[in-house]
Amino acid sequence: MRNGTKQHTKARSGTKLKPASVTFKTSPKIKEILERLAKEGFRSLSSEIEMIVIKYLEEQGIDWREEPEEKLKPKHKK
Repeated sequence: MRNGTKQHTKARSGTKLKPASVTFKTSPKIKEILERLAKEGFRSLSSEIEMIVIKYLEEQGIDWREEPEEKLKPKHKK
């Protein structure tokens, strides 16, 4: 998934969510690779790392989207 970077900033209701910051340390080689991938994809380093994390979560079957509670419940027909 390489085109969904903005999904974290809006809930389905249309309200904007404040992004959370994460800081981590890595080797210079990994940073270099991430910067190259970001440049190739015309993204910031932060957006590239987010895309990698989102892809991993989706591969693990983890729903990372923030949705209102009522959106998560299936609707029953009357």
